[in-house]
Amino acid sequence: MTAGTGAWWAIYSDSDATSFPETLCNHRISGDRAEPLLPHKGAKPQEDTYNFDSWTSLGHCIIKSGGDTVYVTYEDALGEKPAQNKDIPVSLGDAYGYLSPRGGIEMYLSCRSIPRSVSNKILIGATASVVEDKLEAGSKLDESTSGLSAFTAFTAQVLRDLTQNWFKCPGADKLPDGPVTIHWDKPVVR
Repeated sequence: MTAGTGAWWAIYSDSDATSFPETLCNHRISGDRAEPLLPHKGAKPQEDTYNFDSWTSLGHCIIKSGGDTVYVTYEDALGEKPAQNKDIPVSLGDAYGYLSPRGGIEMYLSCRSIPRSVSNKILIGATASVVEDKLEAGSKLDESTSGLSAFTAFTAQVLRDLTQNWFKCPGADKLPDGPVTIHWDKPVVR
């Protein structure tokens, strides 16, 4: 496994402190869906990436701004992690996974084009502190959870950007527009 180095750096210059970056995570992810999850007026988003420049079996990207954080991961899904009894099923076209009680989303998608893949399936995950912080403060996870709508839109964009543009997963071009669907009324099955 190749050791990666992650360096913190400002995504944009001091002279452009009010505009949000067009792309994030080594230009792998569109920035527009992350903007509602990160305060940006006067705060410079900073990015730390590990293996977001070339494919390995796993990588992550952390974006911080004004005390809030968005975290994205990808990995060769060497086996599906068993869902916990409080996980809530999620989907986006053929991608499926779950929303954890702590507010993170993990989704699986078939991807036979990944180099040296063992499983031919990729697992992409995301978290956002605007959702996690509400849950840590005692809020209940439901349709009205603050920030959840923006977070499901961001997670869907991450899934599309990584599987269509970087990993070139067959069939990823059929992932629908719109946010990840949370199946509040369905039991976890897979």
